[in-house]
Amino acid sequence: MKKYFKIIFSVFIAYTANATTLEQTFNVEIGVFDAAKAQVSYTLNDADYLFSSQIKTSGMFDNFYSFKAEYLTSGELKENSFLTQNYQQKTQSSAHLRKKHLLFDKNGILTQRISSKDNEQKKVDITLPDIKIDAFDIQTVLIMLIKNFKDTHSCDLNKTVFNGKKIYHITVKDSGRVLFKDKKVPLSGESFACVAFIHQEKVEEGDLLWKVSSERNIKFYLMLDKATNLPFLAKMEIASTPLGKLEAYITDLEIKE
Repeated sequence: MKKYFKIIFSVFIAYTANATTLEQTFNVEIGVFDAAKAQVSYTLNDADYLFSSQIKTSGMFDNFYSFKAEYLTSGELKENSFLTQNYQQKTQSSAHLRKKHLLFDKNGILTQRISSKDNEQKKVDITLPDIKIDAFDIQTVLIMLIKNFKDTHSCDLNKTVFNGKKIYHITVKDSGRVLFKDKKVPLSGESFACVAFIHQEKVEEGDLLWKVSSERNIKFYLMLDKATNLPFLAKMEIASTPLGKLEAYITDLEIKE
């Protein structure tokens, strides 16, 4: 189940000096179950960006499979290019503590992956595949999406991600403006409907969750904060998973100067 959480909430950013930060909290439901709580935040200006996200299982999910994770991405913007300079993640399950740190050169190219499982650490020098790479983590793609949406009011996007080990193809399609209203969400109004497809190359046989995520799209609704014109996520959903429909919806929004 944690792979669903990584796909969806390898999501929204956190800090940059003298910039506005948007912070959100979410409830995550799967089928009839209250599954998790999430916090995401981002800061984006003309020079740099930072994105952080945290998620923790709740309710019955926390009793049967306790899991929490933290993700952090920061980087620079140069001539409209996104140069990631730091990526860190930490995941804690009932069985293991795992950490990953990606190292980059001054041009934002991934050079090394440092990972650990409990007390065992491994360093791997990265050889880039012979393909066009747009980003080295999914959170950077989300920053690209946010900037593109802020500039154009469109969520159309097509990016390839290589995280030092796996290759993902992420496609986002714009479905147009709609009136968003949901009894679970404490806000309503004009939103922008979008559909995302995430495909991982060379999925191993038996990796059911990744196969499901490749076969089913992620539908989400973006809105704009009226005071700052910053984009935020109102709701996202996957129509079916092995345990039922997945929904993540906003419960709180805060803008920090």
